[in-house]
This record gives sequence, C-alpha cells and structure tokens, in this order.
Amino acid sequence: MAIPDTTIIPEQYKQPSTEYEGRIVHNTKELVTYSSTSHIRIWYNNQSEGYEQHSHDALEVFICIQNNYEVHANKKEYMLKEGDILIIPPNMLHEYINDKPGVRFIYLVEMNEFFKSHDYKSIEPMFFDAFLCNQETCPDVYDTIYSLFMDMNKVYFTNSTFWETEIYSKIYQVFIEIARHAENAVKTETYNSSQSMNRITALLRYLDINYAEDMSTEQAAEYTGFSKFHFMRMFKLQTGYTFHDYLTLKRIHTAEELLVTDMPITDIAFQTGFNTLPSFCRAFKKYTNYSPSEYKKLRLSSQSDDHESI
Repeated sequence: MAIPDTTIIPEQYKQPSTEYEGRIVHNTKELVTYSSTSHIRIWYNNQSEGYEQHSHDALEVFICIQNNYEVHANKKEYMLKEGDILIIPPNMLHEYINDKPGVRFIYLVEMNEFFKSHDYKSIEPMFFDAFLCNQETCPDVYDTIYSLFMDMNKVYFTNSTFWETEIYSKIYQVFIEIARHAENAVKTETYNSSQSMNRITALLRYLDINYAEDMSTEQAAEYTGFSKFHFMRMFKLQTGYTFHDYLTLKRIHTAEELLVTDMPITDIAFQTGFNTLPSFCRAFKKYTNYSPSEYKKLRLSSQSDDHESI
C-alpha cells in the first residue's frame, strides 16, 4: 500500500484565486494578501515547518486537523490537539512552532468594524488572550463552532455565489455561540444570570469609554449594585479576570493603538489612566514583553514597510 504524500495539497483545497503569492512578514507585521474581491483567506496547511512571530490587522483562526501543533500567542503556549480551535484577535503577536507533518486550516478575516461594536465589547475580555475552543473548554458550543468553520471551508473552496457574505454570516454565528458559552458559564453559578450579566456588561461598556478614570473595585461594585464580594466573583466569572487586571489590560490595549500615532509616550501614559510614566512602562512591559518605546518603534517600522510595498 502506497504511503500518501502529505506535502501535496488536495485538489479540493487549492486556493480558488491565483493572485495569492504566499505569506510575507516584515518586522513581525504580516502583510495579509487577500484576493482583489474579498477580505477573507483560508488555507489548507500541511507544511512541516512553523511560521515566525508576527501579527496582523486580521482575525486569525487556527484549527488542528491531523497531528498536534504548538502555537505561541501573547506570551502563552498552546499545545493544540486534533480538533482544537484557536482564535487569535487582531494585532496579537503569535508564532507557529512545528517540525513535523500534519494538517490544519488557517483563516484570516478582516473584521475591524465588528471589533468596535458594542456586542463585541461584552465578550472582549475573552480575547485579551487567544481563545481556545475544544470539547474541554467549550463543551456546550464546540460542536456547533467546529461545524461552522468546516462549512466555511466548503463555501470558500468551491467559490460559490455570494461566498464572502455566507462566510461572514458564519463567522458572526461563531461569535454568537461564544457569547452563548459565556452566558452558560454564568448560568451554572447563579439563578439570576440574566440580571447579573446585564449589570456586568453595562460596566464593561462604561469602561470602554471611561477606562482612564480612577475606579476601585469597591466603586465598580457600587456601579453594578452588587456587594463587593459578589461583584468580584461575578466579574471574574463573566470576564475571566479580576477587575484590576481587566482595567489594566483595557488601558494597555488602548495604549497599543495610540503608540502608532505621533502622540508622545508620556501623554499616552496619562491619557490611558496611568498616574506616572514608570508605572505605565512597567505595566506595558509586563503584558506585552516590550517597553512602550520598543513597541512604538516596532509598529511604526512595520507601517513604513507596508507603505513601501504599495
């Protein structure tokens, strides 16, 4: 019996567009190349080598189909097993570590407007790190989410009519399922889950605008109308973070966006709610592995490469 050549891409998974020329990274910034008529790219990947550290403006999804695979994202290591789904939000540094053959699907989708939406803000804490979805982490929604991605493959590689719209509809359904998963987690802990989630969500929306304000855990609890103890438990349950860690990460993510502008680093520190420049630098280094000046230089260098390539 002949051994199949795992380096050959099956005919049904070859790119439907001939415009694609490969993935390109400059200074950790990937230049995502979609076809001229879309904002989506899906790969059938069976390469035995990994892929260097990079980030991009697109949402990335990685699904392990055959053999295990190691992915590093935002300073965390994920040892993916067959069937595991890893969702990496835009602009998060990540890399693939691999030295053996296997099969996986990789999705890059431009969703900038969605990530600005109020709906996304209610589940944003789940994406401060990459989101791992499998039978253990999301038993209530995993099968549905996996099926949605496999359906996307069928639509993309057959290049059917309105294929991009159909894929976007399924991507949005994935996020609806993730929101349902978050709600289910709260339901298992409280009988009054709807009211509790609404109060925490209202606080998250308030912080999305007022993240630079000084707010203690006690004040946040008062905002929701919960006792401090109940608030701490419900906030951690719904977001996965303590209130202090969430607020710090929210400020760091906002600072990352401002660091690609001309605004001085000291002004960014105070505008994002840090009382001193040293406290901002310490927090930024802790959560990103870069000092603010290193991050600014890295991102501006990548933008310069983007403009030169146009």
